[in-house]
Amino acid sequence: MRRLVLLTLVFLAVLPVLAKDDEAKIKAVVAERYQRWVAAENKKDAEAITDLYDENAVLMPKQEEPVIGKAAIHEYYRKLVADPHFAPFTLTLQSNSFHVVGDIAIETADFDGIVTRNDKQIQFHGKNLIVWKKQKDGSWKIFRYMFDEIPAKK
Repeated sequence: MRRLVLLTLVFLAVLPVLAKDDEAKIKAVVAERYQRWVAAENKKDAEAITDLYDENAVLMPKQEEPVIGKAAIHEYYRKLVADPHFAPFTLTLQSNSFHVVGDIAIETADFDGIVTRNDKQIQFHGKNLIVWKKQKDGSWKIFRYMFDEIPAKK
C-alpha cells in the first residue's frame, strides 16, 4: 500500500512538469501555424488561409458580424484578398497568455505590424484571441479567432 501511495505521489509531482512540456510544444506548433496564416494572407491565398481553420470555426473580425463556419470563412477571405486595397504586411505577435485544456489551446496576444499603402508605410498595433482545436489527425486548427486594432495614443 505504501508503495502505491509513493508511486501516486511521484506521478502527481511529475504530471505538472509533463503538462508544461506538452504546453510548450503545442505553443510552438500553433505559433508556426500562425506564421503560415500570415504568409498565406500576404500571398492573398484564400484557400491556404481557410485550410488553417476548423470546420466549425468562428471568425470575429473587427467592426464586422461574426463569420461562422469554414465555408463562410473561405468566402470572407476570398473577398478580402480580392480587394485591391488589401496589401501585404509584416506582423509580429507577442503572446501574453497561453493555456491548454484538453484538445483546446487558448492564446491572447498583442501584435504590431506595418502595411504599405500608396507608397506610405502605416504602422498598426492590436490584440487578438485565438482558440486552437486539435484535429483528429493531430494537427491544430483555428477554432475561434477575434482581433482588433488599438488606435495610437495621441
